Amino acid sequence: MAPYNIHHRPDLRILFLRWLRENTLAEAQASYLDLLGQAQQHGCAHWLLDARRGGPLDVVETNWLADEFFPEAAARLAPCTLRLAVFSSPARIEQMHADAAVASPVAHALAPERPYQARVFADEGAAVSWLLDQPV
Repeated sequence: MAPYNIHHRPDLRILFLRWLRENTLAEAQASYLDLLGQAQQHGCAHWLLDARRGGPLDVVETNWLADEFFPEAAARLAPCTLRLAVFSSPARIEQMHADAAVASPVAHALAPERPYQARVFADEGAAVSWLLDQPV
């Protein structure tokens, strides 16, 4: 069984990626590639990433996402804008601010000049609302 599941909600026009446990870099990369494939299949550029069970943030994974995967995904989904609502645990949100090793890569990944839009949420309802308020 995969350490994640992906669920498409056509009524909301959102793809949900939920990690079921801590994962390795290879598992995380595989989950994102699977998500992109489903996004292209469904024409869905609004993603909710449920990272509450993903374990501590990893600098290598964060840099790969910000510098390689998310820009590539945004290009493949164009002309739609890729929008990422990251649903995180309080511990991961605290790490984003307190851990100097990940704070800079996270800030880079969330920067407004990126070719995608991303925000972090502690509440799934707020994450879904943000995605629903964005143009498709």
